[in-house]
Amino acid sequence: MPLLCPVCLEDKDGPLALPGCRLHHTQLVKPPVVVAPPVDDHDHDALKKKKNAPSHTTTQVPPFRTDDATGLSYASKCCIPTSWTPLSLLKRRKVNYNTEIFTFALPEGNSKLMLPVCGCLLMRAPDCEHGGGDAVRPYTPVSSSNFENGFEIMLKLYEEWGDKRHMHSYCPPGAVSNHVFALKVGDSVDFKHIAANVKIPYYHTDGSPPGFKSVNRLTLIAVGVGIAPMIQVLHEVLDNNEDDTAEVVLLYGNRTVDDILMADLLNRWERDYASRFRVIHHIGSRYQNVLMHFDDCPKDCGKPCKRRKFPDPVNFDQIPVEKRERGWISEETIAKHGFPADDPTHRVMVCGLPNVYRTICGPRGTKDLAPGSALANLGFTKEQVVKF
Repeated sequence: MPLLCPVCLEDKDGPLALPGCRLHHTQLVKPPVVVAPPVDDHDHDALKKKKNAPSHTTTQVPPFRTDDATGLSYASKCCIPTSWTPLSLLKRRKVNYNTEIFTFALPEGNSKLMLPVCGCLLMRAPDCEHGGGDAVRPYTPVSSSNFENGFEIMLKLYEEWGDKRHMHSYCPPGAVSNHVFALKVGDSVDFKHIAANVKIPYYHTDGSPPGFKSVNRLTLIAVGVGIAPMIQVLHEVLDNNEDDTAEVVLLYGNRTVDDILMADLLNRWERDYASRFRVIHHIGSRYQNVLMHFDDCPKDCGKPCKRRKFPDPVNFDQIPVEKRERGWISEETIAKHGFPADDPTHRVMVCGLPNVYRTICGPRGTKDLAPGSALANLGFTKEQVVKF
């Protein structure tokens, strides 16, 4: 049985395997799991582990359907097949100083994407992977399932920063984001959709496995562009289904107030669904771990200094007091603002960079909650938590 890459789903030694998937090929997993989390540009420890990970035999997931006329296979109702498909860039618009929303065309003959809610797409940037080869990354559309004649992807431009001589503090440029930001309207990008790109559906028509349509409460935890799958959830829960009455709280973390994404949409939802939806913004502070003394503070006052005061982030006062927290999302703020764990139908959804998972629930690639993580300490079970 050939070894299949969990990203490109090709024989790792075969002629169709993506050159840039060599990092993924080194972490083939046991059935029934077929997709390992794609490489994060900014997680160097994960890159090292992938290069040294043992190989295991895996099996290919049967297609949801196959088009007899074209021979293309599809992993769900999504109109993008499991093979790479070039789609044209229709337009782009700025969200903030380093983030844009890109609108792409659909495959010919389709009016809606039909991607299951909480599903994502794989995007390929040719010859852009660090070290050579094609770069492949997952992206969750931020457009509603009712969006017609295209779909929207939100990307943050990750620029290179730090010094390569000190790898612990160096981040390379975003492999895919820099490629997409260089595109002009009319240029094309390769996309595909595979079965493992759906973490949890809104519902299943056959009733199995259960989705999240019937849950009473949702606590959404997102940092930065990790807001994307939460936007997809909120479109469905708030706008697209009148019979859905779930209460939702979004704990959203960013480095600065200017980094808050989709703010207009979030504000509109808070106005339209005031009894069901609220957002608690967490603005991280570079001073959070810094000991500060003032001129009138004795040098021998001890540590921690009881007189230390951290300056508020810029524009922090623009967020209402009841909707803001200074610092990152933590066990304390989840307990303060989120719903409790004692409701078995309560779901917690998490999306962010690797450190977010490690702190909140444990690594993204495992379903278990890590002992000592925030959600584990608060009494949640792995069945209640979804890691995007």
